[in-house]
Amino acid sequence: MVNVVESDLFPSVGYFRALATSARSDIDRYRRLGATDIALGLIVGDQAFRLEFEDYECTDISPWDSSDTGAVDCWVSASPQDWDELIAHIRSRKKADSTHTLNSLVLADDRFHLGGTSQLGMDKFYRYNATLQSFFEEASRLDR
Repeated sequence: MVNVVESDLFPSVGYFRALATSARSDIDRYRRLGATDIALGLIVGDQAFRLEFEDYECTDISPWDSSDTGAVDCWVSASPQDWDELIAHIRSRKKADSTHTLNSLVLADDRFHLGGTSQLGMDKFYRYNATLQSFFEEASRLDR
């Protein structure tokens, strides 16, 4: 379990750093998934974050001005309630079922939306989807 302090609850830079710390503790799993190269934007209501994935880990997490679309390859946006539901689902089951994966939620395009300024950038979401899903499933290993 990775300890999450009150100030680092979802959504926050600290929360995503806790996911990254958890992921680093199981780096062999990420090596099996393959190297990753994506700057992913996450929009949670009126907050936005930039997560940089390189090789086998998330190497940088920062607040993101979502009007700076050139700073990311693509972004996923949803309401805070929808993100909370996804995280609660992962925490309760230890992993997402087929209707709660990032891929299935984005493909449904009713609550989670994929955006980007180029098709190549948006393609990275699908190319690295298994790694991104595993990263979010680290929520099951956080103490909050």
